[in-house]
Amino acid sequence: MHGIMKAIVSIVVLAFAMCSAAVGQDEKGSVEDQLIALDKAWTAAELKGDKKAAGALIADDYIGTTQRGKIENKTEYLASVVPNSDMIVSDDYKITVHGDIAIMTHRATLKGVRNLQFRSTHVWQKRGGKWLIIAHHGSQITPEVD
Repeated sequence: MHGIMKAIVSIVVLAFAMCSAAVGQDEKGSVEDQLIALDKAWTAAELKGDKKAAGALIADDYIGTTQRGKIENKTEYLASVVPNSDMIVSDDYKITVHGDIAIMTHRATLKGVRNLQFRSTHVWQKRGGKWLIIAHHGSQITPEVD
């Protein structure tokens, strides 16, 4: 009987370990999905010119580098948020999560007054249970010249 109990306890411990590993993987996936959704919400807020919604997604100590190489703080960034009729489609997301820090890169295609593609890197930090962008860098993808 004692041997059977040991076997049952071993099976239960193994089952818990497997469930914990699966939950850890699901958490990472859900964090990635959550960050992609937040990134898309940030883009939508920018396109609408919604300074409040855009500002809620970036930290007060935010530092951004524009596609033209200008460094900006949160106040300067928010001053540039104005409504426009552009369309932006983002894809090719790559996200690595390191505890409360996440690094995201993606490609975006802008269609509107200007048609171009660019790549962005965002550094997200979880503060007070909320993911915020603490740093951003954007670079236009230059068409190859033959």
